Amino acid sequence: MTGNTTQHGDGPGALTLLGMHEPGRVRDARVRERCRAALEQRRRRQRSPVRRSWHRRLEPAIVGTLCGVYLFEVLSRAVQLYRF
Repeated sequence: MTGNTTQHGDGPGALTLLGMHEPGRVRDARVRERCRAALEQRRRRQRSPVRRSWHRRLEPAIVGTLCGVYLFEVLSRAVQLYRF
């Protein structure tokens, strides 16, 4: 990149000098176990949408009811104020 890659030995051929680094068996097993535990935890979270599904139905109903009550109160106050 700097134009003098041959002086520093960081050209394309320098990568062949690097060795392969593989994790040891103990570390490999530990990482796999952590990954499996994380995947299992994610599966457990995705299995329980039943508890959250009623929230999706109940919350809009509550908000809609409160908006309706508020609108009714505003209109009734306007009728009382202006005596239509």
